[in-house]
Amino acid sequence: MNLLIKALDYILSRMSVIIMTLLVFTVLLQVFMRYVVGSPVTFTEELSRFLLIWLGLLAASYAYRLRLHLALDLLVLKLKGKQRNVLNIIIHSLIALFSAVVLVYGGIQLVVLTWVLDQFSPALGVSMSFVYLVLPVSGVAIIIYAVNFILQEAGISEDDAVVDPTHPARETDKIHAE
Repeated sequence: MNLLIKALDYILSRMSVIIMTLLVFTVLLQVFMRYVVGSPVTFTEELSRFLLIWLGLLAASYAYRLRLHLALDLLVLKLKGKQRNVLNIIIHSLIALFSAVVLVYGGIQLVVLTWVLDQFSPALGVSMSFVYLVLPVSGVAIIIYAVNFILQEAGISEDDAVVDPTHPARETDKIHAE
């Protein structure tokens, strides 16, 4: 499992950097062509939108892995030991369930629908199913991370990268939990 997690971490982190670089480049190209040259490029706005969709969902999956998502952890921080582990297992199970139903199942339905209806983007001419493919991809990534977190909380698996469920930069979590 650790090998899969490390590979997924590597892929998501690198893909996020590549997509962000492309996003910045396309926006800068659009601004340069519009205001300096005076002739805007037609495809950059649509490409930027699609890149932002992919970046948002892939980076959200990776942020979940790093436990950087916004969370109401008041109850979790007050609990200790087995109660805390059980609550974390319930939370990660609900996240996995949501990802399976909404992102994976719903995303696959959307990809298939846009493929069958033969929908293409107007400026780039790419199939919209490729744009929506990020939904099931990010959903699967979140499910893999959730299963890993559940196994950690159950004591079945250990992870070198993330040991403490509180963010390392948030020392106030430990103070408020006491």
